[in-house]
Amino acid sequence: MGAPSSPSPAPPPPPLADTYPPPDQPSPRLLWLRCAVQHYEWGRHGDASLVARLAAANDPAFQIDPALPYAELWMGTHPTAPSVVLPAGEPLHDWLARNKDALGSAVKGGDLPFLFKAHPDKRLAEELHGLRPDTYKDANHKPEMAIAITHFRALFGFVGIEELKDVIRTVPEVGGLIGHEDAGKLITVKENHGDNDAKSILQSVFAKLMMASKETVSEAVNKLKDRLNDESKIRTLTEKEEVILSLERQYPEDVGVLAALLFNYVKLSPGEAIYIGANEPHAYLSGECIECMATSDNVVRAGLTPKYRDVKTLRDMLTYKQVFPEILRGVPVPAMEPYVQRYTPPTDEFEVDRCLLPPGEVVVMPPALSPSIFLVMTGEGEIQVDSILDGENAKEGDVFFVPANTEVKLSASGHASMQLYRAGVNSASLKACNTVVTGKKIPAANYVG
Repeated sequence: MGAPSSPSPAPPPPPLADTYPPPDQPSPRLLWLRCAVQHYEWGRHGDASLVARLAAANDPAFQIDPALPYAELWMGTHPTAPSVVLPAGEPLHDWLARNKDALGSAVKGGDLPFLFKAHPDKRLAEELHGLRPDTYKDANHKPEMAIAITHFRALFGFVGIEELKDVIRTVPEVGGLIGHEDAGKLITVKENHGDNDAKSILQSVFAKLMMASKETVSEAVNKLKDRLNDESKIRTLTEKEEVILSLERQYPEDVGVLAALLFNYVKLSPGEAIYIGANEPHAYLSGECIECMATSDNVVRAGLTPKYRDVKTLRDMLTYKQVFPEILRGVPVPAMEPYVQRYTPPTDEFEVDRCLLPPGEVVVMPPALSPSIFLVMTGEGEIQVDSILDGENAKEGDVFFVPANTEVKLSASGHASMQLYRAGVNSASLKACNTVVTGKKIPAANYVG
C-alpha cells in the first residue's frame, strides 16, 4: 500500500540555462529522458530489482547499491521525482512550459496528465490536500493501471458476500475482532439483499477490524499464524493462506495481515493487466509491472506499511464494491498489428501500448493527438520520427518523450525481440473531445491515438 522513500531520490542535475534552445527555435521531435528512482522500503534490493537495472541502463553514472531497495522508476513531470531532458538536464516540465505545442491542442493545463512507472478520488483528494498538504501532496485523484511484466500477484477490492461469510465462519481470529453482532448480520445477509445493506455491513466489519486496538490485533495475528502453521502439517494450505503467512513474515502483528482475508487475491500472467479506480483498496504483493496513473502521489494507507496510517479516511472513502477485477489483456491496434496491444482504462488521463517487435521487424506508430513517453524494457533497435532519414539507436532502459502529432517508426535489431511500452493520454477520450470541438464525426479507421 506504499512506503516512504529511503533515502530520498537524488535531485536532478542543475539546469544549465545557456544550454537550452531559445524559445523561438522549433522543438525537436524526440527527447531522451533521464528518470528518477524511488527507494520505497518494499522495493527489491540491488540488482535483483528490475527498476535498478533499468535505471543503470538509463544512466551510465548510476551505481546500484546492493543495500538499497529500488521500488519504482518514475517517468513524467511529477515534482516529487521529475524526469529531465538530456543532455542539458532541464526538467521536462520546464521544457514543456517553453514548448506548449508538444502537448498538442487536445491536452490542456500545460503538463502531462499521466505518470508512467516500471488513491482517493479527485474531489476527496482536493479535500485531503487542503486539510493535510504534508501528507496528501496532490489535489488530483489516482486511478491506475498495472501491466504485468513477470508473474504478478496483488490484493484488490473486497471479496463477494459468500466468500466473506466463509472467512467469518472459518477464521475465528477475524470473527473475534468484529464481534458477534456484525458477524451475525454478515452471515444472514443475502447475495442480492440490497447493495446498501451489504455495503453498510461490510463497512462496519472493515471499520471494526481496522480500528481494533494494537494489542488485540497483535494477539489475533499471532493466533492466526500459529494455527495456520500447525494446520500446514496435516493439510495443504490454500494460496490465500500462504499469502497471509508471507505477509505476516514481512509485517508481523500488522492489521493488514487480517484485512487481506477480505480482499480478492489476483494473479496476473505477463501481458495481463488490472485497472484500479480511485477509492478501491489494493496492495501489490510480488512480481514486476508497468504502472500508469493520473499525475498524483496520493496514497491513503491503513496497513502493510511503516508509514502514516489514516484508517478513518480509508474507512470513509472506499466504495465497498464486492467484485473480482476484470483482467485486461490488451487489444490489437489495427494499424500496428500484430506487434502492438493497447490497454485502455475507463479514465481520461492515460492509456498504455505494449509493443513486442521481433528482430528485423518494423512497426510505424501513427501520430497521436497527445504526447507520449516510451520505455524500452528489453532488446534494442532504432527509433525514427516523422520520416527523418537518420534514426536513433534505442536499447534497454532508454526513455524518450515524443511530442503530439509525431509519427514514430520502430525497428528491432539484435538477437532478441524489443519490448517497449508507450504511455499517452487516452486516445478514445481525445477522439471524443475532438469530435465535440470540431462538430464533425471522425471515422474510426482514420484515427489512431
